[in-house]
Parts: sequence; C-alpha cells; structure tokens
Amino acid sequence: MWGTNARLAWLFAGSGALVSGSALAEPLRLRADAIAEARAPAGLIVLQGQDRKYPWIDAEGLVWAGARTDPTADVLVLSVKLRAPRGWGDLRLGRFVFSTGAIRPLAIDGLSVIGRAPFGLSAEAFSGIPVVPRFGATGYDQAAGGRLAQAITSRATVGISYLDQRSHGRLADQEIGADFAAVPASFLDVAARGAYDLLSSGVADGLISGSTRFGQFRVELFGTHRSPSRLLPATSLFSVLGDFPSQVLGGTVRWAAAPRLDLLLTGGGQNIGGGLGGYATMRGTLRLDERGAGTMGLEVRRQDVASARWTGVRITSSQPLGEHLRLSTEIEVAAADERSDRGAAWPWALAALAWRPGKGWEAAGAVEAGSTPRNRFEWNGLLRVARTLEIP
Repeated sequence: MWGTNARLAWLFAGSGALVSGSALAEPLRLRADAIAEARAPAGLIVLQGQDRKYPWIDAEGLVWAGARTDPTADVLVLSVKLRAPRGWGDLRLGRFVFSTGAIRPLAIDGLSVIGRAPFGLSAEAFSGIPVVPRFGATGYDQAAGGRLAQAITSRATVGISYLDQRSHGRLADQEIGADFAAVPASFLDVAARGAYDLLSSGVADGLISGSTRFGQFRVELFGTHRSPSRLLPATSLFSVLGDFPSQVLGGTVRWAAAPRLDLLLTGGGQNIGGGLGGYATMRGTLRLDERGAGTMGLEVRRQDVASARWTGVRITSSQPLGEHLRLSTEIEVAAADERSDRGAAWPWALAALAWRPGKGWEAAGAVEAGSTPRNRFEWNGLLRVARTLEIP
C-alpha cells in the first residue's frame, strides 16, 4: 500500500523546499526545524552557509536528533565545498553523500574532488570511511572510487566508474560500472547505466531508458535489473540469505490532455525470483488555477507479482486557504486479492495544514489514520515549526 509513516516527513520536507530558492541572493542562511511526532519527539537541524564576498565556498550541515533518551544526535551531513574559478573543479570535505555515474549513493566521512578539462573530459575521485552514527568507531572500514567521463560533442557523455569498499579490513564490495547519456535529437533522450560486481562476477544493477516527445505526449520505455545480494556488501548477513534478482520492462506515457489536466499511465512486466507478474498505474492531476497552487488528483493502481496482489485507489487534494495557509488531504483504499483475518480492504487517510506567516517562520501539522493487515487501527501525528535566519 502507499500509506506509510514516512509520508508525513516527506510532506514537510517538500514544504521546506519552497523557501530555498532565494538562498543564493543572501550571504548567509541558517535554518532550524523542530519536529514532534505523536509517538516520540524528534528534531532536524539544517544549516547552510553562503557568502557573496567569497562565492567559491559553501558549507552545509544536517543533524537528526531523533527520539532518544540521551542528548546525542546523528550528523547526517557536515561538509565544506570549495569551487575553482570558471568551473574547473570542486573539492568537498567532511560528511556527505557521494554519487556519480554507476556508483550508488554512499554516505562517507572523507573527501571528493572533481576536475574538468576544456575539451569535455572530467575526472572524479573520492576516499573516506563509510558513515557510522555519531562519528563512532569504524574498525578499518574504507571506501574509495571515482569516475572518468568524456563528452562526445555537446549531445552525448560516456563514463566509467569504479568502487572499492572494505569492512574491518576485508573486501566487501568491488564494482566497475559504465554510464551513457545522449540527446541525439531535440525530441529524443536516451540513457543507460550498469554496474558489474567483480567479487561474485555478475551484474549488480542496470538501467536503460529512452524517451521521446511529440505534441502533448511524452513516451518513455525503460528496463531495469537489480540483484539484491550484489547490491549489499559481501560481509553483510543479508547477502547470504539468498539472491532474488528482479527485472522490470515497462513504459510511461504522459499526456497534457487539457491546459490544466495531466494524465499519466505507467506499467510494466516484472520478474522477481522467477515469479512473473506486473503492475500498472493510471493517474490524473487537475490544476485548479493557472499557477497550479491548488490541485486535485485521482490514481488507480494494480500490483500483481509474487505475493503482492492488490488493487488500490487514491484521491489527493491540495488547496491554499488564503495567503498563508495550505490544506492537503489524501484518501486511499487498497484491496488484496486474498482475504486475511483482518479483512481484504484497508483504508488510509491523511490531512495536513501548513502555515507560513512570513519573516522566516513556518509551522505545519499532519495526522494520518488507517487500517493495515497488521493493525486494525493506527494513527500518527507530526508537528513541525521552522525558522529561517538570513544574516547580512
């Protein structure tokens, strides 16, 4: 089903992004968010520093203070980024998430550097220690890698990447990957990415896609391959529990059916551990004004693969209430093909209210309630108060 507790946090994260567009116009911006959940208090502190006098340096920090009995907190991001003149290169130090080419996102304590040549060649490299909460002991953990890419004219780029990760001194992951992206015509985009596991000699992750646009339509075809046991480090306990690779082959069609109405149809066939199936989703979004400040949506989804066989319907709405308030609601019902001891259909609903009076203050609250195959009834609430400071 769609409804999860994480949706509350994502809903508020989206509202926080609305104030970030003017960050470049101010020399220094600091932001702090205090979050209280129905089950336990939590906190998120976001700090970002930029200076117009020294535009080549940025600093950012993200600290999660979750529900804990002690005063310690987990630092998610704490880094400084230096930029060379004319975009020739970047240097980043601290705790951050590194991702490039076929290398999957990896949180490290270390450094990364990128250099760019005038003839379209770029080289990236990183080295560090995989993140441990609260900068704890790591036991000889290490990760290093990089990517070499070359632009082929102005319409295509090809890259080769490499990753070496060790845990307690032992080799845990070693991959080589390639990526390709091209725009052969103004109406056509193609991309491909793949990573090969050198330890177990197999494809760990792969993606190929192509999209085209004509008139009010945008059509995309895609295929993916993922091998869970190869995506996990070789030293992980879960990597020895079995490998159930999955493949997806599908497509998406977007249609601007009317000036304020967008329709989306996506679906595909799936193979999960030898079990064949598929999924399909139809979604319509209606904008209630020219700017799209108010929207209404209807989505119908069918999932039929392995043990996941269900049909769901979801209705969404987002409406401004005056100049400073916004109300968002979601209602959905998922019905399983096989009835359990708690029934075969489970409803879920969410309501959220955001208030932005101006001058850097924000407040938002949300409540979700529903029935699941595990619980007959459950509810969760979340409250957030945020303050943004701009120091000249």
